[in-house]
Amino acid sequence: MKLLHKTLIALCASLSLTGCVSILGDHVRFTEEVKLSDGKVIVIQRHAELTASGFPVDGRGFYKYHEICYPPMNIHWKSKGGYRPDIFDIVDGKAYMHVPISGCRICAFYNNPPTSALYFVWENGAWKRIPHEEFPAQSEWNLLMQTTGGVSRSDDPRGLITLADKTTGKWIDSDLRYSQQYHGWRRVNEDPDYVRGSCTKCKYSFPTPKGDMELFVDNVNTCKR
Repeated sequence: MKLLHKTLIALCASLSLTGCVSILGDHVRFTEEVKLSDGKVIVIQRHAELTASGFPVDGRGFYKYHEICYPPMNIHWKSKGGYRPDIFDIVDGKAYMHVPISGCRICAFYNNPPTSALYFVWENGAWKRIPHEEFPAQSEWNLLMQTTGGVSRSDDPRGLITLADKTTGKWIDSDLRYSQQYHGWRRVNEDPDYVRGSCTKCKYSFPTPKGDMELFVDNVNTCKR
């Protein structure tokens, strides 16, 4: 392992910085202002890791995981790349997370939930899955979904992403905002009737998949540096 590490360092010395990132991995770190359903604004830590594209190509791979931390409550979330939360809320002292899902394979693994989403509450230092009815009805989309700048790492979010950045600035997600304003619905995945239930549509066409489809990665907290 030490020999491999030294070899990579030697390669980095002769390649551009972006080339080194592709070899060693691709990390995006920033902090984000989040408005809760009671109007309070908090700051959370965000971290995403992408797979390397492979030497010698300098590109970006797939998401390995999404990480969210809220130190005041010792909250830590770490989900696989295919599961990206869109709501983090704190109601009556309890923290909640909302995760939209799509694709028949994932839907089937979670028994095709009719809202095409998974719901969690933070209890006793861990995330516990709860039914849709127990998730706060007033919670609205509040997490930045565009967690990379695309092909260019120089365009990745960094530093503090404010509420203004997400509503009128560079990091506004125009598709999500337009849908919310036009349709008047609160949770991103719980669309109007004519497009609701992507998981329900898979119910009779896809068997329960085998293999590891669990949402969470290891519980190692890498938010703080």
